[in-house]
Amino acid sequence: MREGMAEPTPDDDTTHRLVDLLLDRQRPDRELGQHFLLDSKVLDRAVELASISSTSHVLEVGPGPGTLTQRLVAAGARVTAIEVDAVACEHLRRTRGEEIDSGRLNLVEADALHIDWPNDLTHVVSNPPYQISSPLLAKVDRWQSSARNRGDAPLEAVVLLLQEEFAQRMAMAEGPASRGPLGMQTAFHWHCELDSLVPPHAFAPHPAIHSRLLRLTPRDLAADLGVEVDMRLVKRMVDEAFLERRKKVKNRLKRPPKRIERVPGWHRARWRDAVTDLLGKSEVGGVRSDWREVRPDELEPVEWLRIGSELERVNHS
Repeated sequence: MREGMAEPTPDDDTTHRLVDLLLDRQRPDRELGQHFLLDSKVLDRAVELASISSTSHVLEVGPGPGTLTQRLVAAGARVTAIEVDAVACEHLRRTRGEEIDSGRLNLVEADALHIDWPNDLTHVVSNPPYQISSPLLAKVDRWQSSARNRGDAPLEAVVLLLQEEFAQRMAMAEGPASRGPLGMQTAFHWHCELDSLVPPHAFAPHPAIHSRLLRLTPRDLAADLGVEVDMRLVKRMVDEAFLERRKKVKNRLKRPPKRIERVPGWHRARWRDAVTDLLGKSEVGGVRSDWREVRPDELEPVEWLRIGSELERVNHS
C-alpha cells in the first residue's frame, strides 16, 4: 500500500471473524462487562464521528477483539489501546501484530482507570464496559484538566458507545426529567451529541439493554458566556441540590454541600451567610425570576453557573 493511502474499511465478515477468534479462546467475562460489537456500520460511524486523521493519537479503552482498533488504525490514527483482559491482549498481539510492530498501535495490558494516559492524546474512542462509564468519564475530565494545566492541547473529541439510559442522562435529552448532576457537569465542559441507537442483537453476547453512540466535544460554558465562577463550587452546589430533586432550590441551597471546605474561601458558616444574602436579593442576572421556587431540574446549566457566580460575589462583598 502506498504511503498516505487509507487502508480499506473492514467489512462485516472481518468484524465477525475477529470476534469469533476471541470467543474461540474464552467465553465473555461478565465481570469485565464484555459485549463485543458486531455491527460494522456502528463501528464505522464511531470513527466517522471522531473525525480523526493521520495526526490523531486515539485512546481506546477495552479494545477486546480489536474490531474498532482495526478501523482506527485504518483511518490513519496512532492508537493506544488499554486492555485489562490477558486473553484479549494475546488475541490482539496475534491479529494486530503488524500495527504493533510498526508503532501505529500501542497495546497496554492494564486497567485504564488506574494508569496514566499519554499526554499527547487527541481523541478517546471506545466501546467501554458499561460499569466503568462514570469513572471513565471522570478520568477523561481529569486528563482534560491536566492537559490545560500543562499548556497542552485538550482532547478534540470523545466518542463512546454507552448504555442508552446513561447516554440520555449525559445529554439531558428528555428535558427536566433527565437532568441531574451527570448531565449538568457534562454540559459545563462538553457539547454532548447523541447519535446511533444500537440494539442488543448488534453485540455478542447480547446485553439486556440498548446502547447509544455519543460524541463529546470540549467547551467551557462559563467562559463562553463570560461567567466567572469557581467550578468546584458549582459542582458541589449542583450535587447537593439534586440529592433531593423534588424540593425547591431555595431549600436545597440552605444546606451546605458536602466537602464545601475543600473549595478555597468556603466553609459551612460562610456558605449559610452567603446563601442568606443570595436568597434575599431581588434578582440574579440571567436567571429566571422564580428560580428560588422551582426544582433543581427546572434550571438550565447556565443558570446554575450564574447562581454560583452570584454566590461567590456576595461571599466576597
